[in-house]
Amino acid sequence: MTINLNNAAKYYKEMPHQVAAFNFLESKIPEKVLDEFAEIYRAGPSNPSTEIITPKIMQQLTGYAADKFDATFCGDFNKLLMATGFDKFDFAIAMLTANLMHETNNFRWLKELSNGWAYEGRKDLGNTQPGDGPKFKGAGVLQLTGRYNYERCAEKLHDPKIVERGCEYVAQQYPFRSAIGWIEDNKLLDICIHRGFDECCYRINGGWNGYDDRLAKYQICKKVFGIL
Repeated sequence: MTINLNNAAKYYKEMPHQVAAFNFLESKIPEKVLDEFAEIYRAGPSNPSTEIITPKIMQQLTGYAADKFDATFCGDFNKLLMATGFDKFDFAIAMLTANLMHETNNFRWLKELSNGWAYEGRKDLGNTQPGDGPKFKGAGVLQLTGRYNYERCAEKLHDPKIVERGCEYVAQQYPFRSAIGWIEDNKLLDICIHRGFDECCYRINGGWNGYDDRLAKYQICKKVFGIL
């Protein structure tokens, strides 16, 4: 029997019945086929009819060539916006994107620059096993850190490889959706809608570091997203 999950991947949105179905299929389908499905799912847009983030948009935001931003990158950004509700509010997208641009130096730094050994043995981060510090150092646009947070992310995204492979894998495959938990826990969308850009900056940074750069990037984002 020939198994092709390409079409299914296009419409997979982590709805409960879909998750249950693919959990069942996992025991019936060769791992290679499921891996191929996972690659298609991760790379695809969050919704085929709604692509807010495209390589062209990224070029306008950052000044880098459009071909620097592949389908996995743009797809994961779209999925973050959709999963957190930001996709419904252009002005909130601009606030969030400006801060993410600042935090990552225009999306160049998607994993922590340090080696992560400072986190070794940090039980408050869930780092209880040898090597957890470097393996679970900061990754993604809001620096997912520590075994506990990686395990939580893996459960939310239904991908055990997040814990198996750690920082490098998250930076490559989930640079944006790795931030879903933090954004939801901190009610960031509500802050953007009701309290504005400055409060968004403060919640993400915990202070006012880099505020001028955040504000400059916010002006770029507003222009790109068509906000007057």
